[in-house]
Amino acid sequence: MKKTTLFLLALCVSLSAVLSGCAGLPLSPSAESRQKLKKVENPRIPELSRAEGLTMQSYMSGGRAVISGQRLYCVDFDGDNKPALCSYDISSSNPTDFKILVSDCAAEYLNVFSDRIYFINRNSGGDIESVGINGEDLQTVKEGPCDFLRIHGEKLYYCDSAMRFCTASVTGAEQEILMPEPVFYPYIIGDSLIYQQSENEHLYMRDLKTGADTELTDQPAYAPVIMGDRLLCTVDGGVLDMGMDGMNPLKYQLGKIQGTARYSFDGETVHVAGISGGKEIRAWSFDTDEPKESFAYNVTGTYSLCDYIDENYVVYTNYEPGGRIKSFSLEDQNGKESRFYSGKILS
Repeated sequence: MKKTTLFLLALCVSLSAVLSGCAGLPLSPSAESRQKLKKVENPRIPELSRAEGLTMQSYMSGGRAVISGQRLYCVDFDGDNKPALCSYDISSSNPTDFKILVSDCAAEYLNVFSDRIYFINRNSGGDIESVGINGEDLQTVKEGPCDFLRIHGEKLYYCDSAMRFCTASVTGAEQEILMPEPVFYPYIIGDSLIYQQSENEHLYMRDLKTGADTELTDQPAYAPVIMGDRLLCTVDGGVLDMGMDGMNPLKYQLGKIQGTARYSFDGETVHVAGISGGKEIRAWSFDTDEPKESFAYNVTGTYSLCDYIDENYVVYTNYEPGGRIKSFSLEDQNGKESRFYSGKILS
């Protein structure tokens, strides 16, 4: 998959930037006072800048990497081939100065804040943990299982063990439950919250000032990402693409691919990787230059999934046909790509 000038929309198979003007968010009203809206004529999904859209994409990908300053923090492997939270110096656009920060760590939703890295460690049961940027002072911030971690407006936002959407200080204190019902993919934009409702798996948008809900999709949809003036998400059988007013959605058909696929948007080409017809993960690519209701696709053996993207870098994981990780890649804005694994440069 060519990733030069990549606009990634990486969606979860199972970040750490603060959107401008979004501090001091109002709390959601109680369930009793919340007004449920099934249909709104003109819902008006909030628009994002390119940088904000890339941040949303990294979050929806699971955030398994993050770049801060001149260092890359990412999931990699130690000398025994076990997952670890690691870091590299990328000042030369080549990963160097490999360091293992936390051993036995399958980290997701990495955030860098005040010289510490916050993440969810799947190997510790989904605890929210933090560690100094040099690997010192490992702490458990919230016992898990937790999910969908994000630091926004100098506060933690996450789902707790009951998948309730919560906020707390960066020390884990002062927890508040913003949504008592289980939700998935919660993402705050200004005074709005875009999320997937657990019961029917449709996407909704909540006004955090009034508690009013707008239904964005009439079918199960996963990991929404705003790119330009469009909102994209995966659905069973393909990719759903809608305007910011929610009108005239276009569905790109991809056979029997499951809705929890992950995909990337490269110019006019969408690359999708997900499970279809069995347990194998396969990859599709289709062209949106002349939009149609259905697209032909090619099945490939190897595939890559993006873990992080900003305006200067893309970090992605490269897989073998059976799903085994074979390498990681760092690509800069000039298209220079370096492949690495466990501290070794492979290309």
